[in-house]
Amino acid sequence: MNYGFIGFGNLATAIYQGLKNEDNLRFAYFDQIRKNVELPFLQLEELTAFADVIFLTVKPQNLTEVLQQLQPLPRDGKVVVSPVAGKSIAFIENYLGKVQPIVRIMPNLAIAYKKSVTAFATHHPNNERVNEIYRVLTKLGKVVEVDENDFDLFTSVFGSGPAFILAFLNVFRDKIREFNLPDAEIDELLVQLTEGTLSYFSENRSRCSIEELIRNVTSKGGTTEAGLNYYYEHHIDQLIEGVLEAAKNRSIEMSKNELN
Repeated sequence: MNYGFIGFGNLATAIYQGLKNEDNLRFAYFDQIRKNVELPFLQLEELTAFADVIFLTVKPQNLTEVLQQLQPLPRDGKVVVSPVAGKSIAFIENYLGKVQPIVRIMPNLAIAYKKSVTAFATHHPNNERVNEIYRVLTKLGKVVEVDENDFDLFTSVFGSGPAFILAFLNVFRDKIREFNLPDAEIDELLVQLTEGTLSYFSENRSRCSIEELIRNVTSKGGTTEAGLNYYYEHHIDQLIEGVLEAAKNRSIEMSKNELN
């Protein structure tokens, strides 16, 4: 099967990295600027003819222009996949028609390492190629079939989530610098802390809630309790929830403006 990327930025690169070693997949891309990458560059008309699956990996503000360019090109038998935030299947159908099989996904950059959590929605659930795309995506992490009405929340947590978690880790990183360790060693320690915490959660999640796991680390009158008291007294949990809410609201705003 041939996969074609329209736009080859960070997300397209991550999807390609996750898929490039899969059997029987061939790749090409089109972008306004030719990239120094290993897969072939094709003009848009050539890419559309080449691809069985067309990925719309462009920024939301550029999607309308791309769809207008795709509109007159032959697309029989092809599937269009869109990870564009805030842009619904109906929006794409306005340009490509309801007969066109369209898949809306929302992965994150961990898809490059086969660790993504990816939302999946389509109006063509019985299309063979649509189902094949679903199967391929399951090789790149966890795939969740999500109603399109829930994409805004999903995007805020799982699409944007890695950036928020890294921002939190960056606070740890700045604090660890007080040890005067080399940055590379600090990063290694942060990776170990994160991996260890995730292993602790993963190994115990079937029998313990997150709250119980936190209590297991917390001694009365100890350092962890002091830090957690500050965390809750200053409503940091609510601030983090506000971060997710702001991301969700921006996705909703983009959806409302999608016909403009």
